[in-house]
Amino acid sequence: MQCGYCTPGMVMTAIELLETNPSPSDDEIRRAITGNLCRCTGYTKQVTAIRSAADAMKGGSS
Repeated sequence: MQCGYCTPGMVMTAIELLETNPSPSDDEIRRAITGNLCRCTGYTKQVTAIRSAADAMKGGSS
């Protein structure tokens, strides 16, 4: 994350995604966050963070 512009929307989208799909693939994560405008990144770190959150919620490690 750089400027924080997209953070609130990314967090809300990630919560909803993980509530409905606790084990999303990277493609499913990317589809879910498509509507959030990020002005700084290529969404790579957001996908990694959401995947990490999914693992943590399952009790795994990343």
